[in-house]
Amino acid sequence: MHGCTLSLSRDAPLRTSLIDEATGQAVYEIDTSQKLLSTPTTKIRKLDPAARPHPHSGDVGSGSDENTTDTKHGSVGTEEDEPGMELPETSDEMARIYWKFISDRIIFRGKITTQREFLPECGKMKGSYKFTGPDGVEYRWAMGVMGANYPKLVTMDEKKTVIAQFHRAHYFTKKQNARLQVEPSAMHMLDHIVLTFTYVESKRRERETQMTASTAGAI
Repeated sequence: MHGCTLSLSRDAPLRTSLIDEATGQAVYEIDTSQKLLSTPTTKIRKLDPAARPHPHSGDVGSGSDENTTDTKHGSVGTEEDEPGMELPETSDEMARIYWKFISDRIIFRGKITTQREFLPECGKMKGSYKFTGPDGVEYRWAMGVMGANYPKLVTMDEKKTVIAQFHRAHYFTKKQNARLQVEPSAMHMLDHIVLTFTYVESKRRERETQMTASTAGAI
């Protein structure tokens, strides 16, 4: 079995298509919207590459939007105030994330759960998350310093084997889209990886923005 590299059509994890670099076809589509007086919702669709040509196939900067903010806040939802969660509207909708102030909700393959149950934070470094794969094995999205190629998905054993890794976009030297590289050993849970990556990378960028603003304010 081969691994895969999924290229982000836009450098915005909550509004992008994931393109299989080997075939040039979109395999996942991620979109986020917010209705009036409701929580923002991210929908992840798993596409049939044979049936749908992808809408974004250009070089870095084609369709990318570095100034795009993946808005999730400003919602009136609370932990007790359910946002009228619905099951997927279409057969190709794989998952949804309902962003909330206290504990986000996740719908994955028809099952409703909370982020704290499905993808809890772990470890000493804030921003690391763990989940249990369909094989019953625990995995952790490990964080690193700003500018490094993180997050990385590793096994939670002594070996800490890297099975998926995010590479940031390059704009000035060799132009290259941001991409998610998945090892062959992890292809059996690609849906889990895409869903958890979408959540974790969004949170990482949010924290990075806050850190940058805090540093600028201290100068």
